[in-house]
Amino acid sequence: RDPGPLCTHPASKQLLGKCYELEEGEYKYRVCPFQNITQHEVALKWNAYHGILGIWQQWSYDPLYSTFLFAHYTDGDSCTKGVKTVSRVTHLYHVCGKRTHVTSVSEPQTCQYNITLESPLFCHAGFGDVFSALPEDNRAEYTESYLEFKHNILTDKGVTAKRQELLEKIGCLKVRKEFKDLEECSKEYEELYSKNKELNEEISQNEYQDNYSKLQSKYEELLRVLTENGLVIPDEH
Repeated sequence: RDPGPLCTHPASKQLLGKCYELEEGEYKYRVCPFQNITQHEVALKWNAYHGILGIWQQWSYDPLYSTFLFAHYTDGDSCTKGVKTVSRVTHLYHVCGKRTHVTSVSEPQTCQYNITLESPLFCHAGFGDVFSALPEDNRAEYTESYLEFKHNILTDKGVTAKRQELLEKIGCLKVRKEFKDLEECSKEYEELYSKNKELNEEISQNEYQDNYSKLQSKYEELLRVLTENGLVIPDEH
């Protein structure tokens, strides 16, 4: 899928089109802010892993304090978690720093990654403020929710719901789908699970064919070099 809508402080838009890498252990991690996050196995083997850890979706935020907490990157490559097959997800944390670079990667839960990106852009006082990321036409409505909450017109849940609705309307948050009952929810889950399984099988087959072609090409190149050096007698048949 395509990355989600860009909803962030104007200063952070300078990161668009740029990527930052960190090599840790057997893997290289590549973070392209507001685009995607990928993982590449650096080991020299024919089936080295290259995959997507997540595609930019939206922010996780605190509606009461109106602050962004971390960025959600979802719909990564399939991953086995217990008896289930799930999509990899990544939480990207933004920290103030002297230069823009990836500083850490961890996997606190199977198939879920935490990555920290430092940058002087994140030192801006308004970077984590939801209000600063809003289009000017929607700021008055957002401010209104704050005043209603301050004067006890809205409860915690009320201001959260109102801000959620606004952020969904302008595309900052993914619209939540509501089901009429558990049966409808279960039915859609089964359909999506079946479709995901078919796609995974198709991807696996394509990867197998691609890896086979690469190995065949390497074998032919090696055979040519050995033959030229008189180490292998070419087959005349």
